[in-house]
Amino acid sequence: MEINLIIDGKNVKADANSTILEVARANGVDIPTLCYLKGVNTPASCRVCVVEVEGARNLVTACSTKVREGMIVRTNTTKVLRARKTAIELLLSNHNKNCLSCPKNLKCDFQKLCEQFRCDTDKYAGSVTEGKKDDSNHAIVRDDSKCVLCGKCIAVCGKRQGCYAIGKINRGFETKIGTAFDAEMQESTCVGCGQCVLVCPTGALVQKNDLNPVLDILDKKDVIKVAQVAPAVRVAIAEEFGAEVGTFAEGQMVSALRAVGFDYVFDVNNGADFTVIEEANELLEKLEKKDGLPLFTSCCPAWFNYCEKFYPEFVGNMSSSKSPNEMLGSLVKYYFEGKGKKVEIVSVMPCTAKKREIIAHGVIDQSITTRELGELIRLKGIDFNSLPESKFDDPFGEYSGGALIFGVTGGVTEAALRYAVHKLTGKKQDIIEDVRYSEGVKEVTVDVAGTKLNLAIVHGLANTPKVLDAIKSGEKTYHFVEIMACPGGCVNGGGQPFVDYNKTPVEEVIKKRSSSIYKADGDCKFRESGDNESVAKIYKELLKGDKHLIHSLLHYEHQESSMYEDKK
Repeated sequence: MEINLIIDGKNVKADANSTILEVARANGVDIPTLCYLKGVNTPASCRVCVVEVEGARNLVTACSTKVREGMIVRTNTTKVLRARKTAIELLLSNHNKNCLSCPKNLKCDFQKLCEQFRCDTDKYAGSVTEGKKDDSNHAIVRDDSKCVLCGKCIAVCGKRQGCYAIGKINRGFETKIGTAFDAEMQESTCVGCGQCVLVCPTGALVQKNDLNPVLDILDKKDVIKVAQVAPAVRVAIAEEFGAEVGTFAEGQMVSALRAVGFDYVFDVNNGADFTVIEEANELLEKLEKKDGLPLFTSCCPAWFNYCEKFYPEFVGNMSSSKSPNEMLGSLVKYYFEGKGKKVEIVSVMPCTAKKREIIAHGVIDQSITTRELGELIRLKGIDFNSLPESKFDDPFGEYSGGALIFGVTGGVTEAALRYAVHKLTGKKQDIIEDVRYSEGVKEVTVDVAGTKLNLAIVHGLANTPKVLDAIKSGEKTYHFVEIMACPGGCVNGGGQPFVDYNKTPVEEVIKKRSSSIYKADGDCKFRESGDNESVAKIYKELLKGDKHLIHSLLHYEHQESSMYEDKK
């Protein structure tokens, strides 16, 4: 039902089910928020969004108050501005104010509010809750002293990811965000996806920063220094330097990596083409034997970690194919070490969880996120926007569109289907639209050479139980299941650039970055992994068709040991 109201003297129309905040923003009126995250977190606890409503005894929170017919709202009166400032200063009184050493300095939402309202850091000086820093986790560092108890991390971890690794513990002045029994993060149900990091408004939750070890690698004279880059990085890295969300900047990215000091820049897409071939053949083999189904993708380390912690009975159904990152790393090391050369590899990922692959197998020497790459480029004094475009190096620089779409949810399935359909029928099917743009869980049945395949595509770990529980109960039967931990897939990974979700909703971010990848896929020389000439050459000349060598380099041995058992 449509109603009429007045906001700051302006007559507006709105849906009766909308909140004051939603209506204000839809009409160009900015109301600041701290704890609010549309569709996920609306606790109305920070009081930063308070407004005046004519007839109301007290100020009301715009994020939780529904509009009504004839309502008169004032968002910027002196009373409102002073109330907001007081709320922020009270939070500031119990906050670690050492901003210059904070990883979120100049990217901190709380810091921006303090600046906007000209807050007095000492106005409410007094006792401060003792903060603890926990860097036990492989991907994420938690610092209690910088937490403002907004609850965004709790909501995202629980509602979007279904991990419930953190929550509010203790009471009163001692309240804080913590794990069950206040254990270390590494001992919790955290899978390292980093979605909490993307929404944390302060430096309370940040990625583990590995730039110093990378700088040490770049200083070495006796090793070949290799960078290898995931598909989703090229549609996000330019955002670190002021570009629009989803800008495709592959050429500048490659030039930047050379400029910072890498000898070779290879493309993880090349590894993804190997993954498509190995995983599709694995699926076809299991279909023929009618054993080990459904086959689960194993590209996403956060999903694998989730499976081990919540559904260990399905670990045996994981594809033995390594992730594209580790496939390429294995091939690169085999290639250079076969020439008697020592090589060290730094992978650039949209993902915080990928840091776990270093611990698990040691194939990759260091892994940094898209954000860390941006920091490295700035640290080296490189003007990203003025860089010319350049291409990846041979022999691991050529890729197909099927590999590129690994960066989007449904991409692994679509790429595998392109290859499988061509292999079984001799015909190419460029785009299988049915597997794209799912809302969380998408079920598709496709006919491949007379065999009907039941597929499930899942993104956002909170959606995973819907599929796994249905398999366990016998309600559903699938042949192939793709699961990506982050909503939207790798384009929205926990290591991607920060975005103000109040201005650009996460759904829009996912759509823009995904569209950029799909456009580039359409322009690729090769659309299907089996057509990649460099991949065929590597199979023939480097691997010499040796099945045992191929398996040892490109596959995990899940049955013998966990992917996430730390290798010392």
